[in-house]
Amino acid sequence: MTKIIVKGSEKTSSFPSVSVGVHKARCVKVIDLGTQRNEFEGKVSWKPQLLVIWETPDQTNDTSEPLTISKFYTKSLHEKSKLSIDLTSWRGRPFSATEIKAFDIAKLVGVECLLNVIQGKKRTQIGSIMPLPKGDKIAEQYHTSVLFDLEEFQKGKKETFNQLSEGIRKIILSSKELEGLEVGDDNNGSTTIGQEPVPF
Repeated sequence: MTKIIVKGSEKTSSFPSVSVGVHKARCVKVIDLGTQRNEFEGKVSWKPQLLVIWETPDQTNDTSEPLTISKFYTKSLHEKSKLSIDLTSWRGRPFSATEIKAFDIAKLVGVECLLNVIQGKKRTQIGSIMPLPKGDKIAEQYHTSVLFDLEEFQKGKKETFNQLSEGIRKIILSSKELEGLEVGDDNNGSTTIGQEPVPF
């Protein structure tokens, strides 16, 4: 019997996704998004957020460029926060009381790991992060390291900002800080979230 196949009109993304599974990866970008507006069940709140981006050398596009995958975080090291859970798993141990008070999030850039990638509603996403086993090798870094500090941008240093994609720049420009609104003196809003090499 002849089949007549009707194809949907959905656009195929020009950006291939990292496939489901465990992949070697390296953090290449840490971006301070500032204090972002969140709305849930009609209630509006403002939360300081980060965007962390990894490259996956074993997952490439048509030009052999490593794919990247990212995750948004609220800048908080409360033990139940997504950032704390992921970093604890990545480090292989919890933060000490001292580290929680002074952990420099910039230490993540260049650090290797294993990413457990799972299927999300629309695209694949990071389910968990684990340390790269000792002795395991990963290809050399491909993407340029980027560390964006909103405070530096506010001081007029725009070089790093201009390296970011248009979508990320729009998110940053929508932050409470850049709308000219007052931002409370909240420790969670600092880009400094220990001084501990395990592994960062």
